[in-house]
Amino acid sequence: MKRSRRSRLGQNFLVDRDVAERIAALLADDPPRVLEIGPGRGALTEPLLDRFERVLALELDENLVPPLVERFGGRGLDVRLADALSAELDPVLAAESPWQVASNLPYSVGTAILRRLLPRHDLFTRLVVMLQREVAARVVAEPGGRGHGLLALERAAWADARHLFDVPPRAFRPSPKVVSSVVVLDLKAPEHDRALLDRALKLAAPALTMPRKVLSNAVRVTDAERIAAAGLDPSARPGTVPLAGWVRLAQELEDEA
Repeated sequence: MKRSRRSRLGQNFLVDRDVAERIAALLADDPPRVLEIGPGRGALTEPLLDRFERVLALELDENLVPPLVERFGGRGLDVRLADALSAELDPVLAAESPWQVASNLPYSVGTAILRRLLPRHDLFTRLVVMLQREVAARVVAEPGGRGHGLLALERAAWADARHLFDVPPRAFRPSPKVVSSVVVLDLKAPEHDRALLDRALKLAAPALTMPRKVLSNAVRVTDAERIAAAGLDPSARPGTVPLAGWVRLAQELEDEA
């Protein structure tokens, strides 16, 4: 028997009702609309519908859509066969925005989906997502902390985040070999110009792949003098620099040019 697309992407179905209810409870009362990404067999969908009259679900496995419609179709669930990585969100969501998001994100594409959602503060207010614990730690990491890298900078640009609780493998079928974590992200408009912010993240990305090097060696497009002019210590490690520091450095390099 062929595995479903979801199975091939590494999705593990949530089966723990208590975990599902805890996730649903983390959503705010307003806005009263929820986008669920990857409803699977409906474990999270049910407590979402207990709280909200409007739940829109994006499911990429065509075999899972009919059972969801049959089970929840009369309760305010709208299921769309769509891939959250590539589907155009505005035609589906913009007319009723803002929304909240709840999801047990597939391990293999969870980071990519999260990166797609983070800049959309125009569409979403709060994301309550379940990720692999190591990924969740990188999302909420602070400068100088373990795992502070590009994903943490992107999160800092677009959202405030909290790690709420861990979920053991036994809460899923099939049981994964890793622990999951639930993270709440409250989206916000960025404090910096988008073009400048993009330059700062582009500047930081390669440096953060060399965490043991100092800034003067990791940031190869400039020198120690320019780093110091941006208010940064040239001997600092890339992972200790907050988003505002990378923005200042990007601005300094732009002014120099």
